[in-house]
Amino acid sequence: MLGLIASRARGYRQLMAKRKRRSALGRTLKVLRRSYANAAEIVRVGRLTAPHRTAYDVVHSDRMYSLRRYEGIERDEAVDRVPLLLVPPLMVTSEIYDMSPDVSAVSYLLGQGVDVWLIDFGAPEQIEGGMKRTLDDHVRACDDAIQRVRDACDRDVHLAGYSQGGMFCYQAAAYRRTEGLASIITFGSPVDIRKNTPVPMSDQVAEKLIGGLRTVIERPLNELEGLPGFLTSIGFKMVSPKKELQQVVDFVAKLHDRQALEKRETRRRFLGGEGFVAWPGPALRTFIDEFIVANRMASGGFVIDGRTVTLADLTCPILFFVGLTDDIAKPAAVRAITGAALNADVREVGLRAGHLGLVVGSKALAQTWPTVSGWMRWVDGGGELPELLREQEAQAPIDDIDDVAFDELDLDVEDFYDFATDAVEEAVKSLGRVSEDVSSAIDTLRWQLPRLSRLRKIRSDTLVSLGRELAQKAEEMPDATFFLWKGRAFSYADADRRVDAIVRGLFEIGVKPGDRVGVLMRSRPTYLSIVAALNRMRATAVLLSPEMKRASLERALSVGQVKHLIADPENVRAARDAFEGPVFALGGPYGAAREIPDGVGDMENIDPAKVHLPPDYEPNAGRASDEAMILLTAGRAEEPRAARITNRRWAFSALGAAAGASLDPNDTVYCVLPLHHAAGILVSVGGALVGGSRLALGARFAPEHFWNEARRYGATVVFYAGEMCRALVDAPPELNDVKNPVRLFAGSGMRRDVWERLQQRFKVGVMEFYATTEGNAVLANASGKKVAALGRPLPGATDMSVALYAFETDDFVRDEQGFVQRAGVDQPGMLIARVDRGHPMAGFDGYLDEATTRARIAHDVFERGDAWFKTGDLVRQDADGDFWYVDRVSDTVRTSGGPVYTREIEDLLYRRGDVAMVAVSGHRLPGEDGEVVVATIVPRDGELDLRRLERLVDEKLQPHERPRLVRLVDAIPMTDGYRPLKRALRGPAAQPRAVYARTDGAYKEVADPPRPEARAK
Repeated sequence: MLGLIASRARGYRQLMAKRKRRSALGRTLKVLRRSYANAAEIVRVGRLTAPHRTAYDVVHSDRMYSLRRYEGIERDEAVDRVPLLLVPPLMVTSEIYDMSPDVSAVSYLLGQGVDVWLIDFGAPEQIEGGMKRTLDDHVRACDDAIQRVRDACDRDVHLAGYSQGGMFCYQAAAYRRTEGLASIITFGSPVDIRKNTPVPMSDQVAEKLIGGLRTVIERPLNELEGLPGFLTSIGFKMVSPKKELQQVVDFVAKLHDRQALEKRETRRRFLGGEGFVAWPGPALRTFIDEFIVANRMASGGFVIDGRTVTLADLTCPILFFVGLTDDIAKPAAVRAITGAALNADVREVGLRAGHLGLVVGSKALAQTWPTVSGWMRWVDGGGELPELLREQEAQAPIDDIDDVAFDELDLDVEDFYDFATDAVEEAVKSLGRVSEDVSSAIDTLRWQLPRLSRLRKIRSDTLVSLGRELAQKAEEMPDATFFLWKGRAFSYADADRRVDAIVRGLFEIGVKPGDRVGVLMRSRPTYLSIVAALNRMRATAVLLSPEMKRASLERALSVGQVKHLIADPENVRAARDAFEGPVFALGGPYGAAREIPDGVGDMENIDPAKVHLPPDYEPNAGRASDEAMILLTAGRAEEPRAARITNRRWAFSALGAAAGASLDPNDTVYCVLPLHHAAGILVSVGGALVGGSRLALGARFAPEHFWNEARRYGATVVFYAGEMCRALVDAPPELNDVKNPVRLFAGSGMRRDVWERLQQRFKVGVMEFYATTEGNAVLANASGKKVAALGRPLPGATDMSVALYAFETDDFVRDEQGFVQRAGVDQPGMLIARVDRGHPMAGFDGYLDEATTRARIAHDVFERGDAWFKTGDLVRQDADGDFWYVDRVSDTVRTSGGPVYTREIEDLLYRRGDVAMVAVSGHRLPGEDGEVVVATIVPRDGELDLRRLERLVDEKLQPHERPRLVRLVDAIPMTDGYRPLKRALRGPAAQPRAVYARTDGAYKEVADPPRPEARAK
């Protein structure tokens, strides 16, 4: 019986197994039939479903873009709904926001009652002229769309963009100063590209690496019409075969499931190529040069439609989404908006998502878009701050195959980058470990050495001049920005054309090569143009200060041997009153109506096209030894001296400044120094021109506006003089002090206390240098490691030495053979520089007055027949060979106890927190044998603690060094170079509000202070 039961059981199991096999075979055949049918339809039709598209109206269309307004709302209800304008990135179609019903941002937002508008740039490769679109075209399109939506809805607009579309939002909003915008919303939009590198590194190394890669791709990039969209799709597949195979396997596995295929079809086709369009060549090149290489989104000063723009102009609320696993727009690069948009309320939402996962997929529908709609209600005052913003909690990713497909795009891009730049990344890792040294080495190799080499090759007959340099730049990069002025940008080609037009005007009014032409203007573009034009035609510009009184101006015109005088409208009356020769006006007014008085010619009325140039005119024919311009300097008695600046001297200053500051085309030099000053025209303008850097011109130095302007222009280098920067560190601190684009302050005359405070507060570098206007002595503290040191001579510069100086005789100390004695280590002496016409960097051009020139040259100094330029400055040289400034010979106080160096006493007094400004000078008082030390002080808060002052000077100074008189004043007169005008402190015009005399070791106020006697000249 048991055997029978077992036998029947076996038979039953065999029967059931057979039926299962038949059923499985049937199911398999059914699956295969369905798979075949689906595959055949895909092959025949290309798709299983009709393309998804939420209904919309095209409100506006032109060659650049179409403006969509989505349906789903009644038009009579639209006025009650908040408008949102969506901006897509380049290379990705606008369907990124409306890909399929289950992941459509547009559909979700419509359901939330949002009035959805969208910019559609179309496919440039399919539009006539589309591949010639510039980045400006796209930003202007966004600006135009904002205004159209604003006008249609009669309310402020929320502006949102994904990836580069978000960058367009930032740029367009800044371009229009956020007018008409309720808020800005971005998703994975980088601001600081230097923080987007594969491995962490310093900004300096990132800049050099990116710049180097840009140089490598220079030729193919310039020849490229654009970047085809299919390259992105194909590139993903080629460099990630494993992931592509997984996608294919998953597709085949679901080939029988029409519902699953239909659900993913739109996304499959989007990733397969339909979602990508071409990137026009001009827009691509500008994006790379301005926002990747120059990083101007972070630094500010990018140019849109000829206007300078900065993200510091953004004032409306900003909400940005950052993908915590985003490798395309890394979190640090995206978060940089918080430092760039200084004046906006900036909020962050961090999601554990990749780049596309921020805007497409179930996570985006669950987190991104609900937060967006909640944010809009909150900004408009109709709701609470969204939960994600309140909590800032990153939620675990949802395991959804559709989301994974999008996140894998990030991995594809990363693999593509690794595949293409594997060797570069290894170098990058090394660079990250030694960033500062490598950055310095790259700067030296790429910028400094070629410029110094060029300097050494200049001979007397070398063709070199300001006008020639501008013409060369206009030929090499005509459309690149040369200078920025009052928010406008001017290219090298613009500047060069203006210079040529002025040359014709100069010939028309009778100026000839060799003539000396006075220029009396405030800093403005016309100033640069007239100086360059005179240089181009081999005439000489005599640069005059518009701050001069009539008597001083008349003297300067005489000393400068001026034959013609050209002024701007603001100074033309003063020019006419002070000069008997021909006076002409050039340039527009600063603000008031342009009024030209009688007796003054107007060069703006000359039509350049009607002027016939002389047949022998050769532009830019000036050689190194030719006179380029005349600068007016003042001596001890403040009489003007006309210093000759040759083309060689101009090149020496320009190339030296560019090399020392490592200026390159990514830099923006901010010049607030007067252009008639050597540091303005020679260093700032010259350095920017030869460095290919942008030059941002300020009308004047105004501490209260300085940082706003620096951010607006994206200034990276600022040239200073004297005490200029003291006003910056004395200004009230602000939260955004460290959020500035400046990398370097370079100039001469910065004291230790200002240097340290500037670095600590604003996190900038400082490069102090020393250069004489009329001479050949140049020192530079390029490393900045020794605070307040002048540094060392430039490589290849002329010999420099410190000569012992005797104040009793006002001459050098000589030995028994009559040769000058050199100062020892740290021993003060006069800085002198060898003069050698055969050395390209050792010439001395001197002054128009030959007697003055001869007085500045010492002969037979260290050997018979040698010649050395006397700088008139006292320095010391330490054991390492670095020079340190001590004092000006003419400022040193000749007391009965010996010379007293005013600079040292001033530095001591600046240590006190209650001293805002101080100038120490020597005065002869009745009954005194020798001069006495007088300290003129501007108290910081109006009062000075005299007891603290007594203790300080008693502790730190010898009796003859202690100030005999302390005078409190409201202001100290300054030179154009921001140095105290000490001669004015000795004259009758100096009216202190209180004077304290040192009596029995204490300072006591005196009602009738002794009047100083005239100082011997």
